[in-house]
Amino acid sequence: MDKLIKVKRPGLGVGDTHERTASFELPSFDLYGRRHDVTEAEARVQVTQLAEGLHLDFEVLCEISTSCDRTLEPLELALRFGESEFLSGPNDPELYVEDWELNLSRYAMEALPSEIPMQVFCPGTEPAKPESKGDEIDPRWQGLGDLFASGF
Repeated sequence: MDKLIKVKRPGLGVGDTHERTASFELPSFDLYGRRHDVTEAEARVQVTQLAEGLHLDFEVLCEISTSCDRTLEPLELALRFGESEFLSGPNDPELYVEDWELNLSRYAMEALPSEIPMQVFCPGTEPAKPESKGDEIDPRWQGLGDLFASGF
């Protein structure tokens, strides 16, 4: 179910601000070959009345239950993302605002996939790094070394 927040309130003067927090639910989704369960989603929305519209400043905090790419153990991931934008009218499709109502659920579902790292590791584990042997040249490429050598 969509979580809507009314961003425009009647009777507010220029410079007046109102803030609201809201918890909402988001469905699980698959991304990068693994399942991501949204265990908690909360938003803080601050709206400032301006002479020509509204300034909308909001942040979404999501707790994601997923798995470590190295150990496949369960892992909790905390993500923060949001926007700070000027609204000149009652509708803004990029922010999911329609008739001065911000649809937090739709915004978060659209933004979450780009906020999740491609690889997630449990604390204390690191991605595998190839062993470096310094400036050693691969023997398959050594024959090319004399190709551009100058005879000066």
